[in-house]
Amino acid sequence: MKWDLPKDPADLAERFDAEMKKLVGVGWDDWDNALAVTGPLPMGMFNAVVALIDRSGVVPELEAWALETRKNKAGRKALISFRAVLVVELLCALWTKGAQYQEICNTLAYRMSPEQFEVLGINWERVKKTRWYHRHWRAKQRLLSAIDPYYGTSKKQKLTLTAAMDALNAKDEERERRLLWVMQSLVSASVSLLPKRYRDAYSGDVALDSTRIKILGPVHSAAFTEARKGTPLDHPKVIAASRTLRRGGKLTNVDFTAGTYDRGHHERPGKGAPEPAHELDFISMMDTRGYVDYPAFARIITGISIHRPSEITKGPLRAMRQHSALFTQRGIACGDRAFNNSESQNFQQPLRIDYWEMCFDYKENQFGRQGVVAGKDIVVIDGVPYVDRLPRLLVNATSQYKNGELNPDTGRLWTWPEIEKVLEDRKVYQMKRHGSLFAEQRNGHQRFVYPDPKTYRAFDPATNKPIDSPKEKNKLRGSVLIPPDAEVVKHLQRYPWGTPEWEKAYGQRNQVESSNSGIKRSRFTDLEDPQKRPGRGVAYQGVASALMVVAHNLRMLVNALVSEHKPKAKTPRSPRRKYSEPVWRVGADKPAKAKAPPQKRAA
Repeated sequence: MKWDLPKDPADLAERFDAEMKKLVGVGWDDWDNALAVTGPLPMGMFNAVVALIDRSGVVPELEAWALETRKNKAGRKALISFRAVLVVELLCALWTKGAQYQEICNTLAYRMSPEQFEVLGINWERVKKTRWYHRHWRAKQRLLSAIDPYYGTSKKQKLTLTAAMDALNAKDEERERRLLWVMQSLVSASVSLLPKRYRDAYSGDVALDSTRIKILGPVHSAAFTEARKGTPLDHPKVIAASRTLRRGGKLTNVDFTAGTYDRGHHERPGKGAPEPAHELDFISMMDTRGYVDYPAFARIITGISIHRPSEITKGPLRAMRQHSALFTQRGIACGDRAFNNSESQNFQQPLRIDYWEMCFDYKENQFGRQGVVAGKDIVVIDGVPYVDRLPRLLVNATSQYKNGELNPDTGRLWTWPEIEKVLEDRKVYQMKRHGSLFAEQRNGHQRFVYPDPKTYRAFDPATNKPIDSPKEKNKLRGSVLIPPDAEVVKHLQRYPWGTPEWEKAYGQRNQVESSNSGIKRSRFTDLEDPQKRPGRGVAYQGVASALMVVAHNLRMLVNALVSEHKPKAKTPRSPRRKYSEPVWRVGADKPAKAKAPPQKRAA
């Protein structure tokens, strides 16, 4: 795909400056300077940040929700609006300061001009920064109370196990929906800044990933973990684990809304100690074909959701639906085994109905035969449908390989070259895609064509004996519409697992993971550091994480513009080689060895 870029360096620089101003309100030099010095922003950049918050549409809703919760108009007048709260915290996220109240009050006290205060509707005055601290804190608490699912329970002190479970059971579902909407609306506002040429060139592929949102304090007790799973408080397991509670039966961590992150459900389990945390699911733009056709590609985050670690029943689907609402394209969604292990009706089936195809790895016990199409001689093996006439060896080979079982033909462990031959031999049995899932527009149904019976030798799936009757073989011809049944689509994906096509598509997900690691680094957004998110509760952590994602997206969009407008470096001419004595002797296979120095003769 070719984009119309000026060839003249001066014109290219002028276009880059114009694109930067359209995106962040200032040119590259001002942008780079503003992030480096963390001082007063140019008004153009400040106005761009304000416009982004306004574009999200969250402020009017927050004000309406807060008004509903107020009993009367009495009380202290708000000096800082919700709009100002979000703008200032987004600036702090851009400066890698996180959501620390000390840094926020430093911003209000020292980093903003009177003109910028006026834009936010704040009366500018020189007062001690502790005054700004308390003003912002009070405004933030009003904001959070409108979207906190556990707004009715204080987070200032540790609760007893019984009180904590009562608080969790009293969760406000409406406020939980509000929190997710606010988080996603903020991120969607940053996605709306994606230039049209990037959007038009986008293939529709995404990568799914999760990261822990570590919080301050010790890990939760085993008793609380068991109780959260639904184990009754009088159960022997909970009683035995109660010794891990604090004195008086209190929790070990104040934030009862968080869970425990122990990497048990992770694709590559680590040896790190369990940590108190929330977990953020996010969706990133990618292209499983590679990026050679793009002058630049913005790997921005387009969907998010927050939940306790390992409780991924609804979060990934919510994040995917946010992305789907922002883009018309549907491609391949790549995810690790944690997502593939979801219940089909909670993840794979709804995505299939929304015309998404998958690309993921499997656990050891998920290889081989994975499902059958009801009423059809079609079986799903390692992610794709085959006519159910394969010899048993081809069906079970990958499962035996992954589980350390012997190859029945050789009596030895399977080797990867042997598996590669199995994947190749399966191709003649593979059902052929007839058009794309998205083009079909049949509510998740996709048409496949049976392979030509003349190209394969059929085997009876019950007895594993060859079927030599031409009449029996020729029954399986023509096309068939495969429905998005839960059993079929749970492991279904675009390419057969382990093939070069699958490896190429799945490998692009690793590049996105590498890119997304920037959101965790201290040099950039630093989502990894709980010291930069010292507040308590899922509402505080959700808003802070969403603003950090917005800051990350702005950086990624700017990086894409930089890549797009970078002048092509001229390939320098190779220097002339200076004459030197040949190292290799003519006709020799090895370099000539230097002669040993002469030895002094003995007297």
